[in-house]
Amino acid sequence: MSFYSNIDYFCIQLLINKNMRKIILLAFTSFLCLSCTHAEDKQEIKASEILKTIKNGKHVQITNKIILDDLDFTSSDDNLMILNANSLQTEIKSNIFFSDCVFMGKVTANGVKQSLPVQTVFKNNLVFLNCDFRGDVNFENSVVFGAVNFSKSKFRKNTSFNNFSVWAKDSFFAEITAEQAFNMNYAAFQGNLNFTDASFAERAIFQETSIQGKLLFNNATFAKNAIFDMIHVNNRASFNYAKFEKQTGFMRAKFYDSVDFVNTTFAEEPNFENAGFFDNIDTNGVNKAPDFSKTFFIKNK
Repeated sequence: MSFYSNIDYFCIQLLINKNMRKIILLAFTSFLCLSCTHAEDKQEIKASEILKTIKNGKHVQITNKIILDDLDFTSSDDNLMILNANSLQTEIKSNIFFSDCVFMGKVTANGVKQSLPVQTVFKNNLVFLNCDFRGDVNFENSVVFGAVNFSKSKFRKNTSFNNFSVWAKDSFFAEITAEQAFNMNYAAFQGNLNFTDASFAERAIFQETSIQGKLLFNNATFAKNAIFDMIHVNNRASFNYAKFEKQTGFMRAKFYDSVDFVNTTFAEEPNFENAGFFDNIDTNGVNKAPDFSKTFFIKNK
């Protein structure tokens, strides 16, 4: 290579390195700007401000905020009434809507007043879209008459929807992530229940939950035990492409419409003992053929 060729090569390399440095610096600067933007955009608010809005009869519509402390929907005595001799009830008439929010404390609709348990009734919608729950979440014994949507939310601590009742057409828990135990026992849904693409890192229990509409767990992932014992589904149930990495139980479950387990993966053989199937079961592509010998099966009810 000639002297001039060496100079040309050196200049080209210098130019390339200079451009690369610019690209790297620009990318790094953009990353820092994005990080700063996300941090600055989320303003901090206290739960008392939210409860004040509810107390004033206004709708709650909060986006991209950090809620610093515990949000307790039962903390107000204004709408407290006697449900029966052993429990109290509080009504939330406001539409509840949160999006892209971080809850640093607990979120609960299940409390105790005057030594009696308090049941919360949401007369309107209950929505937490793409929210990050850093503390425990407790909606036990709550009743919702509007739409329910927790899609894309992260539950980082223990979560309970036991005895949760919804009278709306659809309840969405699609793409949620549960890092700790997730409980939805004895719940009742008058419409559809959607857990598509949900991810459960710990035990998930849906024992004796009743769904009048469709039940969807397509592409859901269960890293630990998944319990669906005594569940009742009146419409189609679908577990297509779901992954069960530990024990799975459907003991005494009742499916009154078709059930799909297409391309479902079971790490261990699921337990269908005394389960009832009143329509077709599709197990096409299942990695382990389930044992239906102890089930109660009636095709085409």
